Amino acid sequence: MLPHGVWIDRRGELLVCDRENDRVQVFDQQGKLLRIWPTTLIGPATFYVDRDDAVYIPEHNGGLVSVLTLDGERLAQWGDPSFRSVHSIWGDSRGDLYVVRPGAWGRTRRVVKHVRVG
Repeated sequence: MLPHGVWIDRRGELLVCDRENDRVQVFDQQGKLLRIWPTTLIGPATFYVDRDDAVYIPEHNGGLVSVLTLDGERLAQWGDPSFRSVHSIWGDSRGDLYVVRPGAWGRTRRVVKHVRVG
């Protein structure tokens, strides 16, 4: 396991990105494994959960962002595979998302803003 990103959801469950094994593990706050999300993620890096409980996961090795429910069901996937890598994501109060593409040696190469529509 290569834990790379963590998030405590509104239910108090701990979501952990396991980048090495291309999965998300969900634990209770005592460390008991509750479930593993069955996903086709490629190197999940970290999380951002929006006000509607949509879980955004940048795929470090895939160049895409997957959007899932708090139960791990995929809602959408977007991005540009030519990015090769997406390392981090965050959202602002308007619901706009900021995606970080790393450059050489892990340095930030570009921050891309995605404006929320609707």
